[in-house]
Amino acid sequence: MSKVLGSIKDLSEAKLLLKTDIDIIDLKDPSKGALGRLSNVDIKNIVKYVNNKKLTSSTVGDLPNNIEVIKKNVDEISSTNINFIKIGVYEKNYIKTLCDIKSCKKLIAVFFADIFLPSHKDIKNLKDSGFYGVMIDTSDKKSGNLLNYISYSEINDFLLTAKNFKLLTGIAGSINETHVDELVKLKPDYMGFRGALCEVRSLRNSSICTKNVNNLINIIKNQ
Repeated sequence: MSKVLGSIKDLSEAKLLLKTDIDIIDLKDPSKGALGRLSNVDIKNIVKYVNNKKLTSSTVGDLPNNIEVIKKNVDEISSTNINFIKIGVYEKNYIKTLCDIKSCKKLIAVFFADIFLPSHKDIKNLKDSGFYGVMIDTSDKKSGNLLNYISYSEINDFLLTAKNFKLLTGIAGSINETHVDELVKLKPDYMGFRGALCEVRSLRNSSICTKNVNNLINIIKNQ
């Protein structure tokens, strides 16, 4: 059964998700792009409050293809008690850079369907370098959802390739309950949500609504 990831922007939202059956609390600032990063202080405070009651992940920000910049952000987040660190892959050349990034935490490479999908070799290289998982997301949240860019067949091919390398898999990208029935059949390890959890779904920076969270969890868990 696919598990559910919910992205939160602050401690108050973390407190809310902690009371639900969400599987992983993802730390992300939606006002700063696809993988906007929270401050060091916020990350530490949220992870301390969660206190291992849920799995946690954090984005490193929408970073340039610069190994020193990426390494600095990864190292800072690695010093916390976070479980997973998500790093965006914004062009092919990022893959070579990411293969040189090391961490004591589990690294997740995030690809964007509206930019490019990884090849079999790309995924293998990330696995060989020590990455723990891969995800597909979208970088432009205003131009549609994941399925506006790729087909169920392409998503399935991505998931099967990653699973063959024993990588953790995830899908996100402005998906909501209308997509769940078909996406669950593809058996991603995680399905990630932000907008679908918000009070105002078209505003990713609006606050999370408990009703929306529980509704999505129930739909997925009952498949």
